[in-house]
Amino acid sequence: MSGKKRYPVRIPRFAAGIRAQESRTGGGRSWWAREWTRRLEAMGLRGRLGRGKSYALSGQVTALEIAGNRVRAKVQGTRPAPYAVTLDFRAPDDATHTRLVAALRREPMTVARLLADDLPTEVEEVFKAEGFDLFPGGKLGPGRYDMTTACSCPDYANPCKHTSAVLLILGEEVARRPMTLLELRGILPEELCG
Repeated sequence: MSGKKRYPVRIPRFAAGIRAQESRTGGGRSWWAREWTRRLEAMGLRGRLGRGKSYALSGQVTALEIAGNRVRAKVQGTRPAPYAVTLDFRAPDDATHTRLVAALRREPMTVARLLADDLPTEVEEVFKAEGFDLFPGGKLGPGRYDMTTACSCPDYANPCKHTSAVLLILGEEVARRPMTLLELRGILPEELCG
């Protein structure tokens, strides 16, 4: 008998929430959808992403709200009340924000493509030139990322499977509407059009 502790299998309660679609085919075909998934995997979430994917596919994410660089969600687990998940994405300071917006506005075709739900690779280059990461998972130091996560579940791991489910559903929103990536960094569409 091995010394590993065994935990009982727990099945989450039924929830008729947001069901992942793209996750069935590996996160979409766009380069930015693939990059979103690659970045999450690079954060060492592989096991948690697998369990989170099951939650995302079965509709366990019952609410999702994006407000600036904060995402709030509810995820139904095994307990009667859904867990509260919060994701906070690091936004650039005011000076960096101003330079990013100015650099993007100098390229009207890039802005037009963004507003038409396309993400030119030049946008990521603009962020890199400012030393800022467009996608989640940018390192700020050992074990520190440019995104913080919290969940009300009792799991010791952070991010947990509930947070991973929210990240996957959020990734589908990014796949459909890549402007979401900029909004998570505090840059709004109206700032690019002025």
